[in-house]
Amino acid sequence: MMSKMLSSHTTTRFTRSVGTPQNANLITFLTKYQGAILKNDYDYKNQGELKIDVPKEIQAKLSSPNTSRPNVKVRVEFSIEDPICGIHFHIPDGPDGIKKAHLYTSQFANSARYCFPCIDSASARCHWQLEYSVNSELTVVSSGELKEYNLSSDEKHKSYVFNLAIPTAATGIGFAIGNFEVVAEPTKNNVAYFCPKGLVPLLQHTTEFLQRVYPIYLDYMNMSLPFGDYKIVFVDELLSDYQSFASLTTASINLLHSARIIDQTLHTRRALGMAIASQYFGVFIVPESYNDTWLVVGIKNILFLLFMKKIFGNNECRFWVYQQMMKVYKAECEQLLPPLHLKDKSQSYPLTSGNNAQIFHMDPMLTPPHVLELMELKSMLVMRIVEHRLGNKELIQNVIKKLLSLAWINPSGESSSINALLSTQDFLKTIQVVSGKDLSDFMSRYVYQPGFCTLNFSFAFNRKRNVADVTIRQKTLHDCEKYVGQLTVLVQELDGSFSNLLQVEKTDVLQELNCQSKSRRNKKKKIPLFTGEEVDIDLSHSDQDSPVIWLRVDPEMLWLSKTSVEMPDYMWQAMLLHERDVVYQHMAAEVLPNFPSQGTITTLSTVLLDEKCYYQVRKQALHSLAKCISISGDPTVNEEVLINLYRKLYGSVDNEKFTRMNDFSDFPLYFLQQEFMRAIGQIKDHADYTTPRIVQFLYQQLYYNDNQRNDFDDSHMIVAIIDGLTCTVPHKVDYKMEQVLKHVKQVLPKIVCYLNIDKKMPSYQQIISAACLRFISKLIQYGHIMDNLKDSSIFSAH
Repeated sequence: MMSKMLSSHTTTRFTRSVGTPQNANLITFLTKYQGAILKNDYDYKNQGELKIDVPKEIQAKLSSPNTSRPNVKVRVEFSIEDPICGIHFHIPDGPDGIKKAHLYTSQFANSARYCFPCIDSASARCHWQLEYSVNSELTVVSSGELKEYNLSSDEKHKSYVFNLAIPTAATGIGFAIGNFEVVAEPTKNNVAYFCPKGLVPLLQHTTEFLQRVYPIYLDYMNMSLPFGDYKIVFVDELLSDYQSFASLTTASINLLHSARIIDQTLHTRRALGMAIASQYFGVFIVPESYNDTWLVVGIKNILFLLFMKKIFGNNECRFWVYQQMMKVYKAECEQLLPPLHLKDKSQSYPLTSGNNAQIFHMDPMLTPPHVLELMELKSMLVMRIVEHRLGNKELIQNVIKKLLSLAWINPSGESSSINALLSTQDFLKTIQVVSGKDLSDFMSRYVYQPGFCTLNFSFAFNRKRNVADVTIRQKTLHDCEKYVGQLTVLVQELDGSFSNLLQVEKTDVLQELNCQSKSRRNKKKKIPLFTGEEVDIDLSHSDQDSPVIWLRVDPEMLWLSKTSVEMPDYMWQAMLLHERDVVYQHMAAEVLPNFPSQGTITTLSTVLLDEKCYYQVRKQALHSLAKCISISGDPTVNEEVLINLYRKLYGSVDNEKFTRMNDFSDFPLYFLQQEFMRAIGQIKDHADYTTPRIVQFLYQQLYYNDNQRNDFDDSHMIVAIIDGLTCTVPHKVDYKMEQVLKHVKQVLPKIVCYLNIDKKMPSYQQIISAACLRFISKLIQYGHIMDNLKDSSIFSAH
């Protein structure tokens, strides 16, 4: 039976009714745009954009009290011509462009309706049968399990039929079509990887490590891949690293790399590890409403942290968490992020304070992408705190298992469709059932309220009472509500490391920490660390009456805060040399440039040469040492300090003045060598001038770079050297800088040579071209050369 339909998308028409020119401002625009989005939001008012007139005879049957209501099947015939979103077409330039062309679904949140008519909501889940008809040379990779594959009689066309038996929302449906090649996962029969033709060697190396990832998630959740089959297809021009669909991940082709590329490995493995975690929480289990997204994203990140520990180790995982916390803190300093969960979905929230506030609503089409990314990171930080509040990491594991088991009660029935929708309230109930703990107060502060705080921690030792008088000052960003609760402080004393709990209030707090050790003058004894290891620590410069060697505040990073501790330089130096927590070692290296003494330079140099030290700590020590050299008033402390350290690590055995041939088999040393190039280029004097010696040194590294016997690619090393040279370009020229500029201009022909070579024989993702263009643009920006790069536009396409 035919019926009339009316398509209505209010966002295409609301701009006409913004108002008079006096009201045509950003606030009015955002307010009306928000109203237009909500009008078509199925979860908000149960409305959509496609209106269907139901025939009267069917209305009568549906409303008749005497007969059972019949099932009504709605068939919508549609076609898409020149789609502006939802489906992305990639057609490369050149004669073989058509052969390498492919298309794929490119969706975000509730944008499935741009591909096909549907109820575009996570709560509307159903079974799917997907049929595709394509030319014979093309391959279809789709959500679901392949049930049928037929080749036409003339062998010009073939058809695919995929069946998805697990109820899935429309946003979970994805596909990719192109001239793909396939590599099967050797350890799993139901897993395969796809890529455009000619990239199979890269695909095999990139996905080789995944055979170690699947058992990690299986052991933790007692559940294999939720949709049975799983495919990863690598496509070009994807705006993000990956997109997750039911049994399918579309990943950026930029993640592919060969065994010779070192730098991309960490990023690619993190992205693919997160993509697999998204199959469990993000596609199989989805938020009941967009307001509950924080919860699903947070649990997904708990799984990802487990993956990080198993694949990269505990140090890399902890340092990554610290980096993300600092990233969120810096973002919060610039603008106030909204709360993770709004109790009233119709509530708006200002992104910034004042008259220029931007209206924010918890909706995928109203949230800026950078805010979504930051809220995902904040969700991860909050879920780590939840894990700790439960008191036992096995409890959060049991909660996750419980959620998965409820969603898997009946894969083909109504119960799984309902239980796979996760709400904040259901999660809290599950926690209470599994652990018996009530997190209401925690939710009110960390989830329902916005904010991030800074904790300033200072102390003074009281010799008479053998206590440390501690002062805690809390400041919240944008005047948000302050945190209240217990804060862990680990005190490293002469007799060991001791944990203390301090109560933080909304006002400044003054408390006492009882020291467990007595001061020991002239008594030598190895000092036990919190790991149980005993070490010798030089205490000659410390307070001989105080047993406190250093402090660590919130060592597990369980407060949404940036913590600063006021300690003398000898404590920071001891912490950097002997602490085993890489996060606090990194903090110590960051702080020490505030104390630019010879002792600080010696400490940083010692850590820099210590092969047992975590490479990220050594990198920070390198940059801090460069900063100390820049601000030091001692004329003997100059760039030669770093250059001599570089020669000790990388100098030739026969003559340290010459750098040995490239050998990147030691990855920490390789990453450190890159940072040397950048750090040396950043050394300046008090007038912000670079010396000719620095330019000469970096130019020598570029000129004599020898990679003939190295098993790994040196593109990133060349980029690091060019970046260091870019830092030496003077922003102004006077009599002091004429010699420096002369040396910088002598480098230009070599940079142009690398640029031309990279055009003929491209480096990995053409990163050398990008570095060369940064160097040249810096010279143009400061007026040192004329802007005569007429052909520079050709690089904008890459």
